[in-house]
Amino acid sequence: MLGEDDSDIQTLKVLIRQLVGDEQLPIRGKGFDGCGKLLKDGWKFLKTLPELGCTRFIIAHDADQRDTNKVKRELIDKIIKPSGVKTSICLLLVPVQEIEAWLLADIEAVSNIFKGWRPKPELNPESIVHAKEHLEKLGRLAGGRPRYLPATHNPQLAKHIDLTKVSKRCPSFRPLEEFVKQGKSNY
Repeated sequence: MLGEDDSDIQTLKVLIRQLVGDEQLPIRGKGFDGCGKLLKDGWKFLKTLPELGCTRFIIAHDADQRDTNKVKRELIDKIIKPSGVKTSICLLLVPVQEIEAWLLADIEAVSNIFKGWRPKPELNPESIVHAKEHLEKLGRLAGGRPRYLPATHNPQLAKHIDLTKVSKRCPSFRPLEEFVKQGKSNY
């Protein structure tokens, strides 16, 4: 699995293991410290994974207000084609807007990590342009100190969210669900 940063990879590992129902499922992955490095060097990492026994691949890249199809085309051209890996065994995962929108789909789950924090549910989490910043803003304590830190809390929060809610409220989550459960790619 390839992603923009390690936090996304760790969060996706939790979600995939929940979807499969196996907390010990081995998953290899690498975060690239930003989309630029992912697009530049991701193909090199992807190319090595089949040699390590990996058989299916996920490349995650937030939409960040861009057209999903353009993001997918860029992932194909800059990562999959140069790697030589077959597109049929790859999932191009493009959360709308950011992966944090999926966490906002069941924002009530934060009370499992932060006692006393009971934010109201978001009506349409994928419509929030900067979901990560929105979560940070919701999590500020009195005095402006942050309670929510994405790199630390996203994987923890992912353990508690209801994936049925996420699937229902975030259409961009469904390709991950289908790929993990049925092996279906998104092209």
